[in-house]
Amino acid sequence: MKTFKTNAHRLSALSIALGLVLFGGSAIAGDSNPAASFTLKAAPDGAHPHTVLVKLNAQGEWSEVQNTSVKMRVAYTYQWSQQPHAGKSNWARIYLGEAKIPKGDTSFYNPAQMFDLTTAQVMAPSGTLAVNVPFSLLVADGIPGTNIAAYCGMEKTNQLAKGRKLHELLEKGFTVNLQTPLRLAGFYDLGGGPNTSRPVSAHQYHYDTTAPVNIQCMGNPEIAAKVAPLSPSENGMAMDNLKTPFAVNSVQLETLHAMASKACPVEVAIKATLKGTGGGEVKYWLEEIGGNNAVQALSTSLPGKAGEPNIRVLMQNVTLKPGPQDQALPSPGIDTLKLNTHGTPVKRSYRMHVIAPNKIQSEKLDVAIHCTSTLNAGLGGSGDVKMAPVQPVEPPKTQPVVLSMPIETPRPAMKLTAAPAEPTKPARVGRQAP
Repeated sequence: MKTFKTNAHRLSALSIALGLVLFGGSAIAGDSNPAASFTLKAAPDGAHPHTVLVKLNAQGEWSEVQNTSVKMRVAYTYQWSQQPHAGKSNWARIYLGEAKIPKGDTSFYNPAQMFDLTTAQVMAPSGTLAVNVPFSLLVADGIPGTNIAAYCGMEKTNQLAKGRKLHELLEKGFTVNLQTPLRLAGFYDLGGGPNTSRPVSAHQYHYDTTAPVNIQCMGNPEIAAKVAPLSPSENGMAMDNLKTPFAVNSVQLETLHAMASKACPVEVAIKATLKGTGGGEVKYWLEEIGGNNAVQALSTSLPGKAGEPNIRVLMQNVTLKPGPQDQALPSPGIDTLKLNTHGTPVKRSYRMHVIAPNKIQSEKLDVAIHCTSTLNAGLGGSGDVKMAPVQPVEPPKTQPVVLSMPIETPRPAMKLTAAPAEPTKPARVGRQAP
């Protein structure tokens, strides 16, 4: 491989050479002596939030752009399996945004979006780069392209089409989330030192990922009240919500049918009744007490008007079968590992936890069955409860209108092990550094 005299020449060769590519942070394809692996990722903080601010004008349009440059921050790490040649230049460059300067059939980067790392920075185990980049260099050309305020206008149209009210959008605002290209490219030399017979060899690498860029379309309650005032009913509901906050007042669990003695596995229906005041979203989770199931927040809603009592009924089937904690009743003269004629008592306990809009939980519900004439060896004996949704049951007509939703208990988390990646022939790089 040719050794170049200047960083500029070496970088041009780096961008053209496709045989020495670094995928996922480790030089593999085509490089017989990969010595460096690294990570590169966006790392915004309070001083560098990756955000552009846009304020409303008096007519309720997002037009007052507060900053046209974006304060950005990225973090990188290096790990060397072999020490590069100390007398040579080990150098890298970070690129942020889109390559927009056309030269022939390729596009190059603007100097304002290229940031060099010195030899000391490349040799350090980790570091960060905090920069200020023009928004126009971070987004691709097109519609809306570099027009920052237009992103807010387009997102407002999308939100209105999804059913949100104009007053809410103007009052609270929203965020438009974009992604911009992020690249690290560099080179290093190996061999040629006083303690090795290895001749000097040059090695190149590059790695591509993305970084977030956010457009904060800021709300203004005063402008919202003037441009899109609430209707009298909406104003009344807002006042009622202030007087009587939305809350869940009670949670009750019960089994829908009597306990059973039958061949296992057995499905038992559980009924959850949520009573509250007002209407809104309810977040909850169903616990198997003493079980090993992972938990996550689920959601439903209480329908109705502010200040009025409301109810929601949720139905769920739970599948029970003997586990390691359940002891079969002995059957003299019979191999109980194969056939259990006297059966196995199985007991499980549940509790529902509401975590929003307020915290409240149900009393413990015990569910007991008697598994009879069951081939225990064929049941797996895991003790886990697998929950499958059932059709909702309408509440009694004397109660307010009830909308029923199934409860799904999440399954235990699974660890996924990725298979080793096979080296692939790298694609031709479309963007090149100057």
